[in-house]
Amino acid sequence: MRQPTAASFTLVELLAVMIIIGLTLSLAVARADSIIPGFEIAREASSIATTLRDARTRAVVQGRILRLEIDLELGEMRYFYDEPGPEEDPLTFSSDEPFATKPWSDRVLLDHAYVGRDLVSGNQPVVMRFWPEGICSPVRLCVQHARSTDLRRTIRINPLTGLTTIERGFVDPEDYEYKSPAGGRR
Repeated sequence: MRQPTAASFTLVELLAVMIIIGLTLSLAVARADSIIPGFEIAREASSIATTLRDARTRAVVQGRILRLEIDLELGEMRYFYDEPGPEEDPLTFSSDEPFATKPWSDRVLLDHAYVGRDLVSGNQPVVMRFWPEGICSPVRLCVQHARSTDLRRTIRINPLTGLTTIERGFVDPEDYEYKSPAGGRR
């Protein structure tokens, strides 16, 4: 009576399978490198929009004028109060020191920045103000991915409602509407 033998593979068959697996993995990695920047720019644009909403909320809750500056030379977004609070002395109050900072991602470049209809020039900080009544400077920020400059997002905030929107690509400032959307979310 013969014992059943285990099926075995030849060296050529094993090498062929390894080559197929290697090619499949290399294609998957190449594809992932082209997809990741899209996720990164979407995440960073969402983070910037959240920062704008946070600044507006802080101004309303604190009952103070808040200034948000994006300073790319320092690589950060800085929060300042532009008026003294009830517990602060108006004579010694200074708005030169930020009360909070948030780092600016090195994966994102600020391509264009409009405050109102004014284009902010390249090396100047982008300065936005938020008032306790809930209104703010109309802001439009166009950001692009540092490695894939064709990936852009436009972040804007409605100055009356605080509604932030993120759109693909660059949106001209002439298209900005100062209307309150009927039934829109804040």
